[in-house]
Amino acid sequence: MKRAHLPALVALALVCVTLAAAGRGAGEIVLFDAPKGGWLGALRDDASLVVLEERDGWRHVRVEAWIVNPAAGHAGASGPTSRETGQGAAAKPTVAPAGDPGTVPAPVQRATVQGVLAPPMGAGGSAGAGVLVLLVGESGALDAEHRKAGEECRARLEQKDRDIDSLRAESNRALNSSDNFREAASRNDQMKSRLARAQRERQDLIRDCRLRAQEVFEPKVVQRALSDGSGRFDFQGVAPGRYHVVAFETVGETPRSWSFVFDLEGDGTRVLDPIADRSPVPADWGLR
Repeated sequence: MKRAHLPALVALALVCVTLAAAGRGAGEIVLFDAPKGGWLGALRDDASLVVLEERDGWRHVRVEAWIVNPAAGHAGASGPTSRETGQGAAAKPTVAPAGDPGTVPAPVQRATVQGVLAPPMGAGGSAGAGVLVLLVGESGALDAEHRKAGEECRARLEQKDRDIDSLRAESNRALNSSDNFREAASRNDQMKSRLARAQRERQDLIRDCRLRAQEVFEPKVVQRALSDGSGRFDFQGVAPGRYHVVAFETVGETPRSWSFVFDLEGDGTRVLDPIADRSPVPADWGLR
């Protein structure tokens, strides 16, 4: 019949140890998965190691040892240990001491952020479907840059509006500029052409400003998502912190934008409130 206890397979591991730690008599040999990498475990300083490579103060080594076969349960636990036989010991899951370069950090809690690109309250209309939504890490520098870019765009737009008002007034005066109807009509047509060109330039300016707003947020983007047909979106695995969520519509005569700002703590699901979490400053500064 089969023997009840079978020896486990020999475990071969490729690990990295520091030259100092690898020296005999140092107590324990700390194992890492790569130079300056994550901590794996520790061995007695008399463990059997095969050095494969030395580079930049690190030794790439192979450990040959025995491990318990999980299928055999604890039946083999009564056999001789490596310490009793003097053979190499397998890596043991000890806790790295404080300050050790291999200290394993506590896992970061992650959350899900959900929301919807709803139409403005009282304005009606449809939700923002198929719109690119950006999750942006918030910072004082980001807010300052966004505010400055908005002030510059608003100043340019106000100047263009003054130019348009001036052209509109000149167009009206052109009709009364001469007793000759044909001459007056020709001047009026010229002014209308200039006015139409200025209005197109105004629309181009708004598009440029919206692109400028996106450029401000882009360097701090953490995740991107595309809203579904109902305007819903979600971000997975978001770490705690303070964030903006911004979205810019790119179609329609008057493209809309959405902007949320919120704090995220712990894990779970954070559903954005379209009113309570709405940013006081629109992503595109409300330029229309």
